[in-house]
Amino acid sequence: MNELTLRIQELANRCQAILDAMRSPDVQEQRSTSHKTKIEYERQAQQLLQRARHVEGGLFAVVQSTRCVTTFRKRLIALEHFLFSQQEQLTRQLNAPAVQAAEILHLRFFLQLKHLQALQRLRQQGMTGERAKRRSKRQSLAGLTANWRIDLCKRAVGGRYLFSLIVLALTGCRPSELVHGIDIWRGKDEVTGKLLIHLRIRGAKVKDSQGQPLRTISYDTNDPHPLVVVVNELLDTQSEPRVFAQVRSAVNLTVEIRRLARSLWPKHKQPITAYCFRHQFAADLKANGDDEATSRGLGHISAETRRLYGTAGQASKGHRLRPLRVEVERPVKPRSRGPCTKWRIEPAS
Repeated sequence: MNELTLRIQELANRCQAILDAMRSPDVQEQRSTSHKTKIEYERQAQQLLQRARHVEGGLFAVVQSTRCVTTFRKRLIALEHFLFSQQEQLTRQLNAPAVQAAEILHLRFFLQLKHLQALQRLRQQGMTGERAKRRSKRQSLAGLTANWRIDLCKRAVGGRYLFSLIVLALTGCRPSELVHGIDIWRGKDEVTGKLLIHLRIRGAKVKDSQGQPLRTISYDTNDPHPLVVVVNELLDTQSEPRVFAQVRSAVNLTVEIRRLARSLWPKHKQPITAYCFRHQFAADLKANGDDEATSRGLGHISAETRRLYGTAGQASKGHRLRPLRVEVERPVKPRSRGPCTKWRIEPAS
């Protein structure tokens, strides 16, 4: 074994030692990561490494060049996954019968070690720059017209996202949940005999102790709210009173909402996105007086989380949404200071 081969082996061992020391559960579970996510990790990591070649301070400075904590963490995860994969690839090449040119392999391991050392330093020091103050989307509601959701839907008439906007308003769902698809149907309630419109959402951000796998928001067909009326009329046109709402891309949906909002309110300072519908929905439910229904409607299992969403004072002054019922699969854990509900519209079954 010549001297260059020994140096390559030493570099490989140092790289592996760093990976073993800092390997996170996310990296250990890499095999369970979807193919699409792996491609995105590789794309982002390659982008960071490319930028690092032209920035003083290298990779460490590039990753730190953000004021957003979420972006910083995403960059770390992308680099971890990518460098872990790189190490596996380099190790296979080192142990292969026909090893590529030793000089090239030595250079690749040298760069791998340099990147791993930067990553290790980033993980140890954390985000060092000034952090941007987190702004809730509920702040974007300030200054909007009382019935901004209806105005936005009117502006969307003739476009392909009109029905998606109506569903966003009536359910407060996340954009990703519209990608999963939402079932909408009309049927008679077995208990009350009322004819109801049901919207069933497959929850996002669902784990063993987080989120609602399914939630169903129901409105009385006699509800005079213009958006409920539109859905009722749409169901009338179907051979069976059932439709399915879905979008291909949450990003494209948000881009369209921003475009429509800018055309309506060009002087509004905060961007209007799909999550503004979610905050307005929460505000309406809070104003209705049932705080637990707000948590259920948002797809939460912890009552603590609803405080981050729209306030009762931001409820629509003209056409407030009034769901008749919100049903979920899991009970909502009360806030630590105790339940704050004044009364309940109708308990979830």
